[in-house]
Amino acid sequence: MDRERAFREELHPDEVRIEADPLVRLLNVRVSTLDHRLSLLRELGRMPRVCLYALAVDGQEPTHSLNAARDFALQQNWQVGVHHHFTDRFGATDPLTRTGWSLVRHQIRAGYADGVVALTHSVISPHLDEYALQLDLIEQHLGFVALVTAETAGGQR
Repeated sequence: MDRERAFREELHPDEVRIEADPLVRLLNVRVSTLDHRLSLLRELGRMPRVCLYALAVDGQEPTHSLNAARDFALQQNWQVGVHHHFTDRFGATDPLTRTGWSLVRHQIRAGYADGVVALTHSVISPHLDEYALQLDLIEQHLGFVALVTAETAGGQR
């Protein structure tokens, strides 16, 4: 695809090119993976099993965020395990260093969960390159990420 784009740019140097919004691109990647995984689970006749993930701010348990994620999962008819909610303290920016997020990835990698539900993409990472990496890591382990509020809602940046 990139070679094709580069070739087209050489042939048509005066053509106006508009870069896609990175949040839209990430939303499309996430939703495509989500749809694919859900389709495979339906074919297996299995209800998706999900973890809930949230960030705690000022040491407060993120009850509202976890409840919103749980409500979203239940509306989708997904199974949420009793001990499948994970939190990290707000502050650590790199998701790879967060204990709770690492446990979520482990649950998916080990086959105990099919995906994770979070309130927004910025809970996983406010940095788009880190968020993209986490989407890729979850996809590599045949999991999915579902968000209560889509990447492009509210004009976030």
